[in-house]
Amino acid sequence: MKIDEKRIKTVKKIWDNYVANSKIVYDTKGKVIKNIDEQRFEAISEIKKIIASFQKGESNISEFKTALDSYNKRNNLWGFTATKGQMFFNLLTRNSENKIQAFEKLIKDLIIEPKNLDEALSKIDRLDKYASSFYIDGANKQKLPNPSSTGYFLSYFWQIYNPQKWPILYTSLVKSYIDLELWEEHDSQRETYKYFFELNKQIISILKKHTRKNITNWDAEHAFWYYKGNPFEESKDKPKEKPPRNEPTSVPEYKIKPTFELKDYLLPKIADLVKIGEQTKKSASAKGHEFEKRMAEIFDYLDFKVEALGQGKGRNPDAILKYRKENVAFIVDAKAYSEGYSLGIDDRAIKEYINFNCPKLIKDGYKKIGFIIVSNSFKSNFDTFINDITWNTDIKRFILLTSEALLYLFAYKMKSKLSLDIIIEKLISCGNLVTAEDIIREFEDV
Repeated sequence: MKIDEKRIKTVKKIWDNYVANSKIVYDTKGKVIKNIDEQRFEAISEIKKIIASFQKGESNISEFKTALDSYNKRNNLWGFTATKGQMFFNLLTRNSENKIQAFEKLIKDLIIEPKNLDEALSKIDRLDKYASSFYIDGANKQKLPNPSSTGYFLSYFWQIYNPQKWPILYTSLVKSYIDLELWEEHDSQRETYKYFFELNKQIISILKKHTRKNITNWDAEHAFWYYKGNPFEESKDKPKEKPPRNEPTSVPEYKIKPTFELKDYLLPKIADLVKIGEQTKKSASAKGHEFEKRMAEIFDYLDFKVEALGQGKGRNPDAILKYRKENVAFIVDAKAYSEGYSLGIDDRAIKEYINFNCPKLIKDGYKKIGFIIVSNSFKSNFDTFINDITWNTDIKRFILLTSEALLYLFAYKMKSKLSLDIIIEKLISCGNLVTAEDIIREFEDV
């Protein structure tokens, strides 16, 4: 498609607006990233080391995947931690366990920078067909690598090798091009990337002539991200409306927007979790018991085996969650605090829960044990305490989970028929504090 004069003017306006607003770039939580290009160049040198170690055989596919995931979680400058990047890689690997050596060889070949566009399209076609071999006839799509992730996945690696040559096939950019009527749908990832590559080249050419400066893939990418308002930023034109108090099923002012109404996927039995946590008229004991019960029911619906403990059963956490298939367990404590939960004197109790329950869980064969605190909100910074726990105990992951985040986790489970494997993988991929925005970001395709 050749961009006509009308849309050329629009592309120029998009650039001018981006420049006029100080070339702002947001991260996946809607926060401004300062000097993103400088940060990316620094990150590229480190990511190249991780790739080189894999290519030389110093690390296997599993170690490579883990190292890449770990680095990108700390330096999420390309959005690789989301569905089309790390999740796609995880699902590819998991479904290739019975032919792991062949899969490792395939990935080594495909992620190396192509010599030209034709070779790039051939590589995309190979991975598209490989992913399709699992996906097309698979019964549970949530556990299978979606071939539509192929273009983004490979172009990410190629851009690490050569940022000037290879644009990344971001869903957010495609959405912008659709808005501007610049996009055409294609049947294969091969044709999709070819069209995207050529369209990106036209846009850069327009901007070079307009600015009389060198324009990079990153420049164009950032400008169109700003035009879209960032997928996770509140619309600049839409007035903000505060959600009604004590209404857990309304959509708050999230910078990351879900594509559905939360209330449409909640059962009446559990929908009042946030409201219970905000109550001030009931006694702390009565409110706490009700909050614990709702929380346990939600985890049960998520397909955990829930052992409810809590009030009346000594100095115990409120529940133990178990997932025997993966030998994963979580110790869970619910905090129904209307003004937000802070650690206070509970650090001793938490350590007692861990010291008492971890040995029993380990003896029972659970190899990965986490700790979850559920509350409407959290007031203090727990990072130092969490670091101490994960360093000095058998707890592998410590999560502060907001009540609303738990409701959204349930909603995505119902909406997309998610398996517990996926739910756990997404949950532990977030930071220490997991909010509703984090859950939406993990499950929405952006």
